[in-house]
Amino acid sequence: MPTTFCDFCDEFRGRRNNSFHRIYADDPRSRLLLRSADFAILPTLGQITEGYLLLAPIEHFTCFGDLSNILLERSASLSASITASLTAEYGSCILFEHGTRSSDAGGCGISHAHLHAVPIPVDLDPVESLRTRFPHRQLTDFREIMSSSKGLPGYLFYQDSLSRPFLFEVGSLPSQFMRKILAEALGTEDWDWRIAQREQRLIATSNRLMPYFSTRSNLYTGD
Repeated sequence: MPTTFCDFCDEFRGRRNNSFHRIYADDPRSRLLLRSADFAILPTLGQITEGYLLLAPIEHFTCFGDLSNILLERSASLSASITASLTAEYGSCILFEHGTRSSDAGGCGISHAHLHAVPIPVDLDPVESLRTRFPHRQLTDFREIMSSSKGLPGYLFYQDSLSRPFLFEVGSLPSQFMRKILAEALGTEDWDWRIAQREQRLIATSNRLMPYFSTRSNLYTGD
């Protein structure tokens, strides 16, 4: 567990000193669509577009590239379920993680690993801009994130709207780099999750996607 305060760890323990609780004040009491022994699926604060989800490990890791093989297998299965649910409800989507192992590599202000899943039309996907800008390699699947990012202080995992996974060597990135890019592609200025207040889009995302996760056999609701 982290030696300093972590917003996600606080929320996953059912405590009240976290961003979600400060904004929503128990209405709803929780934003978790799925809570297993190892992972949580939840709508993000700062819904650039409806359907924006996060996948995060319950245990504190700073990036998915540092997960064990078994946790990578489980996260790959959950990310596939997320992709399927978003595709069914919204059309194409992308996945990304700005993985950081060093404070010099930037980040979004939360050091707890989290994979973003964002509905976006194929023609608005910024993947070609990323491929032009950063050294990269195409992966076979999400589980290669560990071996492909080994030794990197920071990386960008990106699965495009055609489900092609890439690993970008990005060095240091500005805070919320990908959220800014996606907001611009989608024609909105709502990229900064830190200034988000109560959002109807978060409630709509939860209501629309809950049926995809509520019947999973590994649902776990407490510590």
